[in-house]
Amino acid sequence: MNPSSKPPGEGGEPPKRSISTGQGRSAASTRLQAIRIALSHEIVRAGRILDRRGMIVATEGNLSARLAPDRFLITRRGRRKGEMKTRDLVELAIDGASEDSSLASASTEHRVHRIAYKLRPDVDAVVHAHPVSLTAFAVRGTVPDLSRFDEAHAMVGPIAIATYRPSGSDALADEVGRALAGPGRPKLIILANHGAVSLGQSMDEAVARLETAEHLAAAILAAGL
Repeated sequence: MNPSSKPPGEGGEPPKRSISTGQGRSAASTRLQAIRIALSHEIVRAGRILDRRGMIVATEGNLSARLAPDRFLITRRGRRKGEMKTRDLVELAIDGASEDSSLASASTEHRVHRIAYKLRPDVDAVVHAHPVSLTAFAVRGTVPDLSRFDEAHAMVGPIAIATYRPSGSDALADEVGRALAGPGRPKLIILANHGAVSLGQSMDEAVARLETAEHLAAAILAAGL
């Protein structure tokens, strides 16, 4: 028998690892846990940035990151985002087909985050906050015109507005979904009377987009435009 044709274990090629094998499952589990830990630290850091920038107060706001194609981590309800620990995160299913046992402890805005991940496979992080200047435009029910700023083209992109609906409701998630499906595939949504939602391919990108938009919106208000 030619050695190259021998079956595994008799001098032939070793069997390839598969997710169906114990080794494959263990490796996948270890990798997922490593991603979970890394994302948890990124979310905690982002919460501190938002708190330091005055974009959230008390227990306002919520942040999430895509953990896997069908799962995401989101902040626990009732937590000050500037004082979060990595344990203050909840894992939920993106499809929401089955009721997660941890749903009751997740942010009440989990529906908004779910719809963002469902509709936008290019999005891996979602941040909802109440920055003062963007919220001023949210109260007006208008989108700030940032087109005169180079930073807006590089960092913010198109901005959409979602019609007011009660916080935490399916109706609000539906409005955000409609805004996300609009022209230009926006990654910044103004929520009428309710702050803003920023999306990114990473948590840093989502936070930087929100910071930049808030800074430019403040400049517009200061200029009386």
